[in-house]
Amino acid sequence: MPTPLYPETIRRRQFLGGGAAILLSLPAVRARADSRQIILKITYSTGKSLALSDADLAALPWHNLRTHTFWTDGVQEFRGPSLRDVMALGTEAETLRGKTFRMKALNEFSVEVPADDMFDSNPLLAREMNGRPMQVRDKGPLWLVYPRDDRPDLQNPVYDDRWIWQLNDIKVL
Repeated sequence: MPTPLYPETIRRRQFLGGGAAILLSLPAVRARADSRQIILKITYSTGKSLALSDADLAALPWHNLRTHTFWTDGVQEFRGPSLRDVMALGTEAETLRGKTFRMKALNEFSVEVPADDMFDSNPLLAREMNGRPMQVRDKGPLWLVYPRDDRPDLQNPVYDDRWIWQLNDIKVL
């Protein structure tokens, strides 16, 4: 049977809850809490897995990429780490040649991407678009983005089908 709540217990919980809400509303505290939230899980064919947070991705070198997309109007500017750098966190990148990545989005949509794309096309795991961190409502937190405008061979439906947004899981097959 649950313990009855007395008025002083209710007041104490309201005070503590309100304090936490105020604290979390402060930008620096919210940023620290959000930076440790896992946004990408990678499972290698060896069984090894990594859980990466925003802070983990921010620690990698980031690149800028300006390109048109099939899903947006005009040129967009993307920023984030290269897929190759992210995948190399758990293994030597060269060991992934010839493999396939099954990439899955938050909504369970998945696509298979040849691992060789990370060597041949150098796509980004974009975390920002036009200077803003991407949110779930605008294709974030991560979007696999190819340098479409730099390479005419990437302006092809085969590659367009590989642009997965709301990416949160990669399995090496």
